Amino acid sequence: MFKSVGWTWNPIAGCTHGCKYCWAKSLADRWGKPFEPQLREHFFKDRMPDDNSWIFVGSMGDTFCNGVPDEWIYKLLNFVENCTADNKFLLQTKNPRRFTHFKDTLSSIKDKIILGTTLETTYETPWSTAPSTYARSLQLGYLKEYEGFKTFLSLEPLSDFDPKTMFMWIDSIKPEAIEIGLENYTHFTIHPPNWKIVALIQYLGDEGYEYILKDNLSHLQK
Repeated sequence: MFKSVGWTWNPIAGCTHGCKYCWAKSLADRWGKPFEPQLREHFFKDRMPDDNSWIFVGSMGDTFCNGVPDEWIYKLLNFVENCTADNKFLLQTKNPRRFTHFKDTLSSIKDKIILGTTLETTYETPWSTAPSTYARSLQLGYLKEYEGFKTFLSLEPLSDFDPKTMFMWIDSIKPEAIEIGLENYTHFTIHPPNWKIVALIQYLGDEGYEYILKDNLSHLQK
């Protein structure tokens, strides 16, 4: 899903945000399987790659959505704490406020993790019941500035946005990397005009942010 990562790992799958564009949910629906959160105990027997890459935790759901019990998350974080592999674990969620509930545990493994969120737009998100993008940016910005966590941003699927607001949010989060892409297979978001995307790319380059454009935006790369 993210070109910044080398591996995905899904000991907790499923989500309660109900994002209409979610490819993982669409797969579950196609296979006739429920998409509510589930704990996959056997994944905790996996051996990590130990190759200095990022491991995306929860590519098939949202580990920190409100539907995931605390004890499942503590089990996952305990695994990360005891992992001796030379990898960083990307904890990606549209509910970064919940990171604060586990702040003490997360702080103890700060050198092993990257906290990420998704910002599709600076406006309303009628395609999802997840917290607003404003709330997500505010919470992750706090964890970066005041708690010193490494951060990551997914601007995908990128919908129409206000450039000044988006730039301000990015600057508050100061992510290690940013990935940008449009909605591929569904049509729930409003594609921003090219001039806004070009302005975003220009801003990221001028400010020295590491970013990756997905294939559906590669034609805008200089």
